[in-house]
Amino acid sequence: MLHTDPVASSFLQKLSDLVSRDARLSNLLREQWPERRRHHRLENGCGSASPQIKARNMPVWLPSQDEPLPSSNCAIRVGDKVPYDICRPDHSVLTLQLPVTASVREVMAALAQEDGWTKGQVLVKVNSAGDAVGLQPDARGVATSLGLNERLFVVNPQEVHELTPHPEQLGPTVGSAEGLDLVSAKDLAGQLTDHDWNLFNNIHQVELIHYVLGPQHLRDITTANLERFMRRFNELQYWVATELCLCPVPGPRAQLLRKFIKLAAHLKEQKNLNSFFAVMFGLSNSAISRLAHTWERLPHKVRKLYSALERLLDPSWNHRVYRLALTKLSPPVIPFMPLLLKDMTFIHEGNHTLVENLINFEKMRMMARALRMLHRCRSHSNVPLSPRRSRVSHLHEDSQAARTSTCSEQSLSTRSPASTWAYVQQLKVIDNQRELSRLSRELEP
Repeated sequence: MLHTDPVASSFLQKLSDLVSRDARLSNLLREQWPERRRHHRLENGCGSASPQIKARNMPVWLPSQDEPLPSSNCAIRVGDKVPYDICRPDHSVLTLQLPVTASVREVMAALAQEDGWTKGQVLVKVNSAGDAVGLQPDARGVATSLGLNERLFVVNPQEVHELTPHPEQLGPTVGSAEGLDLVSAKDLAGQLTDHDWNLFNNIHQVELIHYVLGPQHLRDITTANLERFMRRFNELQYWVATELCLCPVPGPRAQLLRKFIKLAAHLKEQKNLNSFFAVMFGLSNSAISRLAHTWERLPHKVRKLYSALERLLDPSWNHRVYRLALTKLSPPVIPFMPLLLKDMTFIHEGNHTLVENLINFEKMRMMARALRMLHRCRSHSNVPLSPRRSRVSHLHEDSQAARTSTCSEQSLSTRSPASTWAYVQQLKVIDNQRELSRLSRELEP
C-alpha cells in the first residue's frame, strides 16, 4: 500500500537520500537489516531466505517492491470494482460495476449514461425505517460504507420525502429457529469464527487510521474491508434479536435463547471476542431483555452462565475486565473491534498532530501501539481454536450451491456443514428497533 502512494514513496526516497549521506547511520542500518528481517519472518511464518535489495536507492530497512506482499484473499483493494445497487422510487434496481472509491459524482455520471436515467436527480441512502440522507457529490466509497439494510436510491429532489424502503430492507418475516435447532451451538460458533476470521484477516492496518481520521482524508485509500467487518458486528447482534422476536412459541423461544447464550460462551472460548460481544449485545437488546417470561424458562445453570459472560462486558474503568482478559489470550484472537476504534479515536482527537508546527511523534507512537495489537492478534494464520479448517476449505466451494437452495430461504434443512456455512454468510435481519419492539410486545404484552 505504501509503494502505491506517491507521497509515501517521495518521503521514503527523500529519507533514504538523507540517510545515505550519513555513513555511520547508513552502515548501522545495513547491519541491522538481516536481524530485522529474521524477526519479521518469524512473526509471519515466512521462509528463511533473506530478500535481495535490488534498488541501490531503496531504503535499507524496507523490503524491496519485488518482494511478495502478504496474501489478500477476498480483500477489497483500491482498484477493485464493486456492485452499486441503485434503486428507483418504484423499487426497480439497476446494478453498476464501479471502482470501490468512486465518488457520488462519478456514480451519477454512470447513471446518466443508462437509458431512462435523467440528469438533475440526487443520490440518497435510505435505511429500513425510511429515513433518507442525501449524499454530497464528492463523497466516496458509498457502496461499501452503507449501514445494515441501507440502500442507495436515485430520485428527483422533490421526491426524497416520499421514498419508502425496498422490501428487502425490511428483513425476514419468518425465523430460522427450527433450522438452528439442528446445529449445535459449538458448530455454529465455529462456522461464525471461520467467516469472521476471513473478514478480519483482510483488514489492512492503514484502514483503521483512515477510518478514524475521517472521509475528508481519503484519497486513494479504501476502508471497505474494515467497514464490512463492522457491518458484520451489527448484523450479528440484530440477527440474535431478530430470531428471538420471530419465534412465536414460548418453549422453542426459550430453547433458542439458551442456544444463543451457549453460542456466546463458545465464541469466547474460541477467542472470537468481536462476535462474542455482538451476540451478547443482541441478547441485551431492549426488545429481548424485556421478555421476562422467556428468561424465566431458562435453567438456573444457564442464567448463571449468562451472568458470568456479562462480566466481560463491564464498561467500568475503561473496559478493564475485557482488557485484562485480552492480554491473557495467546494469538490468534479476533478482538472487539469497536473498542479498538474508540481507543484510536480518543488518541486522535485528544492529541494535536502538530505542536508548534512540528509533528507530534508521541501521538504517532500511541496510534502505532494501538495498531500493533491488531498485528499481534493476527500473528498466527490459523483460525482461533477451529479444528475444522481442513473441512472448511472445501465448504467455500459448496457455499454457492447451498446459498441458492436451503439458505436462500433462511432455513437450515439439514445438518450439512456446507448449508450452515452458507447460512452464516447471508444472515437476514431486522435492524429497525421500532419493529423489533413491536414484535416483542406481541410476544409478551
